[in-house]
Amino acid sequence: MQANIVIVGATRGFETLTYAIPPALDGLIQPGHRVLAPLRSRKVTGLVTEVGERLSPAQLKPILEVLEPRPLFDRAHLQLMEFLASYYMVSIADAYRSVIPAVARVESRAAYTLATPPNALARAAFTRIERAIIETIAKRAATTRQLEKVGPPSEVRATIARFVANGILERRDATTGRHRDTADVVARLVAGASIDGVRGSKQREVLSAIANAGAAGVRVEDLKTAIDGASAALKSLTHRGLIAIDAAPVTAHGGAAAQFDLTEEQQIALEAVSPAIEQRRYQAFLLWGVTASGKTEIYLNLAARALAAGRNVLIMVPEIALADEIVRSFRARFGSLVGIAHSAQSVSERWASWMAALGGQARVMIGPRSVIFAPIHDIGLIVVDEEHDASYKNEEGIYYHARDLAVALAGFSKCPVVLGSATPSSESYANARRGRYRLLSLSRRVNDRAMASVEIVDMRREVADARKLGAAKSTNGAGPAESKSQAAEVPETVPLSTTLVAALRENLASGGQSMVFLNRRGFHNFLQCHICGNVIACPDCSVSMTFHMRDLSLRCHYCGNHTAAPDTCPECKGYGLQGQGFGTERLTQTLAEMMPAARIERMDSDTSSLRGARARMLADLRAGEIDILVGTQMITKGFDFPGVTLAAVVNADLALNMPDFRSAERTFQLLTQIAGRAGRGERPGRVIIQTFAPNHYSVRAAKDQDYARFMRRELELRRDLMYPPFARLAMVRIEGAEPQLVQGAAEAVAKSLAKGSTPEGMRVLGPAPAPIERIKQRYRWQVMLKSRELKPLRAAIAAMRAEVGPSAERDDIYLAIDIDPVRML
Repeated sequence: MQANIVIVGATRGFETLTYAIPPALDGLIQPGHRVLAPLRSRKVTGLVTEVGERLSPAQLKPILEVLEPRPLFDRAHLQLMEFLASYYMVSIADAYRSVIPAVARVESRAAYTLATPPNALARAAFTRIERAIIETIAKRAATTRQLEKVGPPSEVRATIARFVANGILERRDATTGRHRDTADVVARLVAGASIDGVRGSKQREVLSAIANAGAAGVRVEDLKTAIDGASAALKSLTHRGLIAIDAAPVTAHGGAAAQFDLTEEQQIALEAVSPAIEQRRYQAFLLWGVTASGKTEIYLNLAARALAAGRNVLIMVPEIALADEIVRSFRARFGSLVGIAHSAQSVSERWASWMAALGGQARVMIGPRSVIFAPIHDIGLIVVDEEHDASYKNEEGIYYHARDLAVALAGFSKCPVVLGSATPSSESYANARRGRYRLLSLSRRVNDRAMASVEIVDMRREVADARKLGAAKSTNGAGPAESKSQAAEVPETVPLSTTLVAALRENLASGGQSMVFLNRRGFHNFLQCHICGNVIACPDCSVSMTFHMRDLSLRCHYCGNHTAAPDTCPECKGYGLQGQGFGTERLTQTLAEMMPAARIERMDSDTSSLRGARARMLADLRAGEIDILVGTQMITKGFDFPGVTLAAVVNADLALNMPDFRSAERTFQLLTQIAGRAGRGERPGRVIIQTFAPNHYSVRAAKDQDYARFMRRELELRRDLMYPPFARLAMVRIEGAEPQLVQGAAEAVAKSLAKGSTPEGMRVLGPAPAPIERIKQRYRWQVMLKSRELKPLRAAIAAMRAEVGPSAERDDIYLAIDIDPVRML
């Protein structure tokens, strides 16, 4: 027997290779198995995609080892990987490399150790390269690639060969990655155990991996191979009574829905989806439900039915923070059956989650977009919560959209997929209108709670009133008493209207909690010299650097570059630097100065980057220990906090003014989602939106929370301008270090693509510099394609890549293909 294998190790230039299945493994290898195979002088990981008798007439090397007794991917996931590679126009090997955790890519390399240490006389005669090689290997074994850092590669390789021949060094195999599956002994968290009192970083990492796997626990061998020093940590944790180590029972439990009354609309939605679960057939549903209408309860009931049918469940959420929230609900219902996988986990934690899914201990997997690739077999239900969210689009490596992959996976798995949102994307809404998805509606909140009242504050009038007040002060020395009162209410640093300030104070006095949204981090947007006009920009990107007060630093939010904020202007050396604009840090400080008694917290990527910080803030908000939560887009997601009675948007125009045809849609979604955070408890909610464009149709529709009206207007504009969902888009991004070469490549790309363009068919827009032309020292141009159909668009891209690709590669120019782009920057 033979097997086709996709090589997923670090080796490039190899796609699918064929190997012989040795007699000892005959009958043990199936498509989807992870195996160890020889490649030249190395051993690498491969994924078996096909097994047959005569796949190749050549003399074949044998597979060395099967790394798990059960295939890592079932047939549905193998089909998904083929779809991923085909649709997004990447190689099948790159597709697998991008989704399989690094720890699962077993790879061997030649490593060198000291066989006979040279004596002092020999050392004295060594050249600098020889001495550096011996000193490096004396500390630890090293590969050729590691040793090449000490000098010219050719000289290093010649020296290594001479040392091996003379018996000074010996060559041995060094294998990295999770190697093989052994005894099923698992570590479980003891009831009542907590990570809070554990100080050692290694013990915390091990304990966190065990806790994330739930009551099913984690295989001890998985922990030992994934975490250096895990053995000692496990021994200490066992001695402290925090974990228990025992045999792993293989169990599969059914889930039962809790007994509670569903609304009529919830019951209709539940009964609409259930037949597809029971009959094991594909069907796509768009669950359009207003905020707080009980979509999560529908997910829970559907999951219970899928589990009772003996199948597994995949729940997708747009953000890690929201994953924590929905995991809490699902674990309350299904306990240890629930697993979680996301990019914030350590490598060992993520692999442990994968193994829990593969072993059947985790039958409900929850996580952001990458969870779509978790090895959970026989899926009976897929849920994509907040399906409209742009976070489902991967913006690095392969530009896949996890929502679209979820729909494809449901088809391969023969199960229903439910796309839930209060503000469905225009593409999903159009698919529902065309009959591709079945539309299910939840038009009322649970318990018939009223929607929050929404007020629009026209900031043009606020600015005009402030100017009048300032003019009156300069003329008369002081305004009337009421003007003085108003001036005391409104800060000069951040544009907070009198309406919003009064509402925050009133809500604080009445014991309500408030959420204040501003989608911009930092204290000042940038520092500008008022003497010469210079704006301090990132040296590696074509953007200004943001000033952060907490450490008096300037930071680039695109490449991560940071430096201490200077006292003088780097351009003119004068003392004229002044902060311009504002972000969440400055907004938080302003609110604290205005309301010193309020307990104010800030949630953005600066404050929640530390592990556990975000969960702590959300727990404090739920417990009523936070009065005002200031945050960026992450606080607009589907959180349910009954104590929040006021939600505010400081500047609704930030998203509206982006150079993107989806800007109006994103603005409506953001405003509607933040409005949905208020009034979810017994007390009514209030929403205040500050904007300089109060008459824009997206803002007006958000005020009335009228999705249908907004979408009618938006789709009319999209149809006229030939944008999705009435056309297909693709973006070719051209990146490189030399601006002239990048521009030349972009022009060549556009010229090649134009060969297939027609006025009524495919259109080519560009080439043009990207809105942010330079990021991480690489210049960026882009060419956009529009087409009524996907087929001619893909054909044009394939022809262009064949024509332009070789020369671009020679010039170190990267051509990135983005099918169905979401972000235009």
